[in-house]
Amino acid sequence: MLVRVLSWIVHCFDTKLSRVILISLVWLFPQSPRENYTMKKSVSLMIIALMLLAPACPAFAWGSKGHQTVGKIASLRIKPQTSQKIGQILEPFETLASISTWADTVKERMGETDSDADTNAFLQDMVHNEKNREWHYDDLPLDCRSYQTCAGFTLENDVVNMLNVCIRTLQGRPAPNHPLSKRNALRLLVHLVGDMHQPLHMGAGFIDENGPNGTILLERDPRTIKRKNLQHDRGGNQLIIDNNRKRLHSFWDSDLVTSLMLAVNKQTSDELGLFLQQTVRPKSNWSPRGRLDTWAAQWATDSLQQSRDNTYRGVRIVRKRIVAVTQDDQPVMANGQPVTEVVYDITRPANYETLNREVVRQQLAKAGFRLARLLDAIFS
Repeated sequence: MLVRVLSWIVHCFDTKLSRVILISLVWLFPQSPRENYTMKKSVSLMIIALMLLAPACPAFAWGSKGHQTVGKIASLRIKPQTSQKIGQILEPFETLASISTWADTVKERMGETDSDADTNAFLQDMVHNEKNREWHYDDLPLDCRSYQTCAGFTLENDVVNMLNVCIRTLQGRPAPNHPLSKRNALRLLVHLVGDMHQPLHMGAGFIDENGPNGTILLERDPRTIKRKNLQHDRGGNQLIIDNNRKRLHSFWDSDLVTSLMLAVNKQTSDELGLFLQQTVRPKSNWSPRGRLDTWAAQWATDSLQQSRDNTYRGVRIVRKRIVAVTQDDQPVMANGQPVTEVVYDITRPANYETLNREVVRQQLAKAGFRLARLLDAIFS
């Protein structure tokens, strides 16, 4: 039980606050049998208070550390005048890193109340925000040449369109169909730029269960996909690696970020952000071109290419399975029956993690660089 509580604290709070909380718990822990009952009660009350105060803790795209790294890099690159204007929108205690995961914390909370006025306004606006979980991604065929040429696969309120909504809101031109406060628009924008640079938030394989000789294929060609009416793999969420329940999507969200942090010996997202800002030199094609409202589509096209060339490279489906859907290691039930889903076991090249750890290094640095450029352009 104690281990689960400690893990929850580290996951739900930022690194510095986690250290303070853990030190406090250690200090409160009973030092003698006489103190046992009183100290246990104090620890229990403290944990209950933390659970009431803590934000929701879903599995973030890029993982919380990935998003916070992008925010940290951007904060090191923006102009002083941009930083000043951002400070006028955010609360005094907020940073680009700390707000980077807000958009994921509200996805499952629509209709709830919150003590934060801007968050509460967002949660109560069911008319405009109920489907906000769809704002974070696209599922585009890997052989689409660009975001713009992928007609029939993009969504009306996908990550590209919602990023442009946030831009217009921060410029003082809010979209009638998406009324957002400037603070919420900024919190969304920081997150969505991060999401867009996770390749599995743009590209997807489409499952063809009728391949030659009984094989199951990951189809890439949009024309074949339309002709056969194939369904996508939900950005790799249906693809299982290493014969267990680890999904390819979550491997990219979190495992590869952790692998990178271990490889460069950085313990926190702050440290990783500073390291990447200092060591990864921006490439010429990172800089956006043309009008501000075209930047998101350009970045989506770039991320789709990363998904095609790296994320799905060498990935092969070996079998189909039907598994029980679980939550907190318990089966999800509906009408007295366990809920199931279809998944596909895959194989990957032996050097898949090593190669794609470097892709993640570039994508995080790129996302931070582009976020800074975007914020400078909005607030110039």
